[in-house]
Amino acid sequence: MSDNTNVTNQTATPAADSGDIMQHIQGMIGDLLQNAVGKMHKTDTHEKLGGTHPQDAGEGNEAPMEMNLAEIKSFIDVMQKFIDNVSVMVLQLETGSSEHSSKDDKFLDGYMATADNILEMAAFSMKDSLTGLSNRYGFDNRLVLEWNRATRDKSALSLVIFSVDGLKACEDKAKRDEILKAVSETLENSIKRTTDFIARWGDDEFAALLPITEEVGASIVAERIRVEVGNMDIPDIAGKGGKTSVSIGVHVHTPENTEQPANFINNAYNAFKKAREADGSSIVFA
Repeated sequence: MSDNTNVTNQTATPAADSGDIMQHIQGMIGDLLQNAVGKMHKTDTHEKLGGTHPQDAGEGNEAPMEMNLAEIKSFIDVMQKFIDNVSVMVLQLETGSSEHSSKDDKFLDGYMATADNILEMAAFSMKDSLTGLSNRYGFDNRLVLEWNRATRDKSALSLVIFSVDGLKACEDKAKRDEILKAVSETLENSIKRTTDFIARWGDDEFAALLPITEEVGASIVAERIRVEVGNMDIPDIAGKGGKTSVSIGVHVHTPENTEQPANFINNAYNAFKKAREADGSSIVFA
């Protein structure tokens, strides 16, 4: 289950006394710090996913996690609100009876405002600063959630990993960033179901996680991505003088109780590598 979900569970019901409430606050701070550190550094998800996958094994294509200046300022602003709210709550506990303060309407309002701050910062830590899509940290957390759901419901889960051909070799950072942002906007229109989840999976790679989706449905989504991104007005970065093309790897699987997501990711990524090694505009199923 994602860290964001854990925060929600912790803050859903105020504690009955001041000791429990302060313990809840400590738990929220712990989740906040874990998410913030995960944003600023490469997040270790091996235990959560059940092993390593190609990008973690040293292929030199780690997911972008850095904050830009605007994001840092936004994060500090939310952190300040969080500190202000906690300070008010602590003051109320110190100046009044614990039993009265913990049930006071103003105190409970402050408690829920603090919970909102935590959820805001947790969501913030899962967003890619360039594209506005989920980052790799958010993807890994969502995958665990959907994997557990698919295991319980015995339903198919599909993973589509893809990139624009030639983008990896493009050395013009401004040009690459412009293309990544444009592709992200196209993807948000290409993925139709609200249950589907898009992320910037790696430096030049995207991923679409499709719950309750068999091979036919995954094929439709992959083809839509290939066509719609291919129809974008993108400069010829592949150096072939033709239209934009996309390499896409797809894996569809119904997980069992004894399985973990690492092999699921590996299979999709290996299919993607085969597509990328082909002559562009390829869709490969694992």
